[in-house]
Parts: sequence; structure tokens; C-alpha cells
Amino acid sequence: MASETRRDLAVLVAAGILFVCACLVLSVPGGPFVSPDETANAFFAGTFAEHGRLYAFEPLNEILGDVLHPRSILSLHGRLVPASFPGLPVLYGLAARLLGIGALPLLTPVVAFLAVLAWYGIVRKLFDPRVARWAALLLFAHPAWWYYAARSLMHNVLFTSLLIGSVFFALVQPFKGLRTRGMRFIPAAADPALVGICFGLAVFVRASEAFWMLAGGLLILVWLHRHVARQAVAWAVLGAVLAVSPLFFFNQALYGSPVSTGYTLVAETTDEASQAAVSAPLGGSRSVRSLVAPFGIHPRIAWSHLLAYGITLFWWMAVLAVPGFFLAFPKRSDKGARRQWRWLYLAVFLFVGGWLALLYGSWTIHDNPDPAAVTIGNSYVRYWLPAFVLTTPFAALAILWVRDLLLHPLAQRAWAVGAFLAVFGLGVHGAFFASADSLVLARRTLEAAAKTRDQVLGLTEPDAVIVVDRADKLFFPHRRVRYPLRDEATYALLPRIALRAPLYYFGITLPETDLAYLNDDKLKGLGLGIELVGTYGEESLYRMTSLGQ
Repeated sequence: MASETRRDLAVLVAAGILFVCACLVLSVPGGPFVSPDETANAFFAGTFAEHGRLYAFEPLNEILGDVLHPRSILSLHGRLVPASFPGLPVLYGLAARLLGIGALPLLTPVVAFLAVLAWYGIVRKLFDPRVARWAALLLFAHPAWWYYAARSLMHNVLFTSLLIGSVFFALVQPFKGLRTRGMRFIPAAADPALVGICFGLAVFVRASEAFWMLAGGLLILVWLHRHVARQAVAWAVLGAVLAVSPLFFFNQALYGSPVSTGYTLVAETTDEASQAAVSAPLGGSRSVRSLVAPFGIHPRIAWSHLLAYGITLFWWMAVLAVPGFFLAFPKRSDKGARRQWRWLYLAVFLFVGGWLALLYGSWTIHDNPDPAAVTIGNSYVRYWLPAFVLTTPFAALAILWVRDLLLHPLAQRAWAVGAFLAVFGLGVHGAFFASADSLVLARRTLEAAAKTRDQVLGLTEPDAVIVVDRADKLFFPHRRVRYPLRDEATYALLPRIALRAPLYYFGITLPETDLAYLNDDKLKGLGLGIELVGTYGEESLYRMTSLGQ
């Protein structure tokens, strides 16, 4: 058994090295990043690593009323603060302080790799070594896991990995095993404390998931109450409280209340774009129903989204997981703990999968400019990562069931190799090549964007303000940004900004008729003029100046 485990771990480590290296495909030196969330997390992780704080001052915002900031960042009384949860910037900022800021792109891929090893241990405990081996490999090859590990400054893989870590220390109890081998210096409370610490850190990273996490934890605790010591529960609760407590400290320091977040806070500003960005899915004054289901409960809408993003998009996993779900039911030959583990796993899958499907599926999200596009880059995929992880043992059971139906050893080996190559190939295709959001195309886009950014930075002053349509993630934090141009509040701000800093616009190249309209009418009425500075593909940089200059 020990030799089999060592062989499995060797295979998983080799797969993990490949996985981590491939995840660096989006690591462009100095950025930029795919999304505003990643830009914000990189900025605040770097700020925390360097200064030990999660905010930065923008003096112009004290004068102009908190109007200069990119998406996913708020400005409150001149301070730039996260519009999202503080957990990832804090944890990765601490890591960057120890390892250097260059380590940031590696952190999530390495955490995801360690989570797969932990997942192997969990599935081995709940099912058997063969299922565990396949489930771990299937998780490595799952496009959603690969894609969002490569999007290394998104919260979701870190959050899911911490949940896996919590379950690992609860079920596998590695430190208890070390104590039985003679390492008595390890505290008996190590495993339960780490259960709570990982759970609390997961809440710290994505506090919006706390409701279903607590409900799921209670479900497991009630199910296993006869087998869990009260002292272990106490240590787990203590660990969770200690790990999650920084969330309330940072919320108080950043937003003025321990229960406010960047999502819930409506900034006191006339910036309508900011107001929309922070419209609260969770808020202190809202009803319990809106706290638990902020987007409402719409089963038909949720089913359509689940069908598109949870089943059709990764159809090969669904083909394996659906029959595998029924194969996971306890057999008559299963007795004692194994039977109980099987029922518990099925219950947790139905609860977590159903909750996430209804919670996020009831929300209509348009991440892609084409509302009809179904791609891996849509937020449903990352929100449903925990459910995708839970399907991997089902898919593994289906593969092994077919293998066991084959009588000849050569046929069994051929099926195993063929199944792995098919799943791996489809996974690589789904993550790296399949859509406009794929990692390979994203890499090309980032390389082109980095060249454009460097050229624009060379043509603009360090204290300049650039008004953008969607390029805030490109220029921040190198330049101050305001978005969007096509907004009356922005037009009203332009004369005030032009008096205090060099002012530019970067966006889709304007036709001559639009440029003439701005110079002869719209901007002229504001005492401003606009002129072309340079063109980069389909976009251009324009300088706006006061007519009196």
C-alpha cells in the first residue's frame, strides 16, 4: 500500500509541475492583467507587501471628490481601497514580502497544486486509492481549475483550495498520523486547529460564501456528531475565529465598519460608475433573504445557466460524472464507515452543487461583450469551482467502472490510457484554445496590450489622468484613470481635471466626424479641445487641453 501511495504521489507531483508551469502562460512582466479584479489584487498585494496597508492615497481625489480610480477599486476621501474582499491581497502581500513581488504569479498555481494533493488524500479516505488517483488527475486536467489557477490573482482557486485544506485536515488528519509514528512533540490540536484556520481563511478570501460554508459545515458536523470530539470542535472554532478576525479589522479600517465590504459600501460620491460597481449583494440593512440569496431564486434561469456553463461547456466531464454519481451510492457490501462516508459525500455534493447553482445561476451575468457567448471566462465557471471539484470522484468512478467491465488486461490498460489522454486533451483545449477567452489568446492580448501601454506611458506625463472606456486595467497604477468617457458626469469633470493635471483620452479611434463634434460642440462648450496623439490598432490616444492654453 505504501509503495502504491508513493507511486501515486510521484505521478501527481510530475503532473503538478507541468500544471504549475503551464499556469504561467499569463505571466507578462509588469502586467497587465486580464480583468480589473486581478489588477486591483496585484496593486493591493504589492501595496501591502511594501507598506503593510491596503490603501493608497490619491491627492486629486480629495479635491475632485473621489472620481479617479479604476474598476474594482474605490476611492474614499482620497484613499484608494479594494472594491472586493481583502483576504487575497493580504495573504499574497505577506507571501510577497517574504518571497519578493515576482512570486505573485506563482502563488495560486502552487496553492492549486497542493490542493490537488490534499484532494487525493480526501478521496482516498472516502472512496479508495484508485478513485483518488483518477480524481486528482481529473482535477488537474479540468479546464476550470487550470484556467482560474492561471488567472492567478482571482480569488476563486485560492478560496476553493482553502476549503479543500479544511476538509483534508478534518478527514485525513495528517498530524495525528505523525503523532502515532512517535512525533509526540506535535500538538494533538494541530489537525482540528488547521481545519478551522483553513475554513476561516476561506471566509477571509471570499466572505460572500460564508452562508453556504457554515450551512455545509453544520451538515457535516450533525452527520458525524457521534464521531467528533467536543474538544476538536472547540479547537476548530477557535482556529476559524482567529483566521477570520482580520476581515473585520480590515473592513473597519478601510470602510468604517467591521461588517462593510467593498461590495456592500455605497461610496459617498457623485460617481455613478462607482455606485454601480459597489451595489451590494450583501448589506447590513438588508433582509435575511437578500443576504442569503442576493440575486433572488429563479430556478428556470439557474437551470439554463447550469446547462450552458456547468454541463455543455465541459460536456466530457458531465458524460462521466452523471453515471458516476449513481455509481457513488453505497453498495450492499459496503459497511460501517465507508457506507456513511459515501452517503455524506453525496449529501454534501447535492447541497453545495444545488446551492451554488441556484445562488449564482439565478443571476444573469454578461462578462463577455457578446451576451450570447458561452465561454470559460464567464463568472459562473469560477463561482462553481467547488462543485466542479466535487464531480471528479464521480467521473473517476465511471472511468474505473468501464475499465473493470473489460476482461483482458491489455484492453483495461488501453482504456485507461485512452481515457486519460482524451480527458487531458479536452481539458487543455478547453482552457488554452477553445474560445476567445482562452489562455493562449489571452496571452497574445496581454503581450499586445503591454506594448501599447509602454508606448502610451512614454507619451504621457507621470502625473497625467487618462480617461478610458475599458483600458483602466491597462494603465493603472502607472497613471491615474477615469472611466468612462461617454458619461455626462465625466464630461462635467473634464475642465476641473484639466486645470490640475495633463489630461488624455484613450479608447476606440474616433471618426473625423466625432472628433469634429467634440472640438466644435461638446468639448468646446466646456472650454476644452482634443487632438490625436497616436493610434494603436483600433484604439488611439488623444490629449485634451484648455482652449486658453
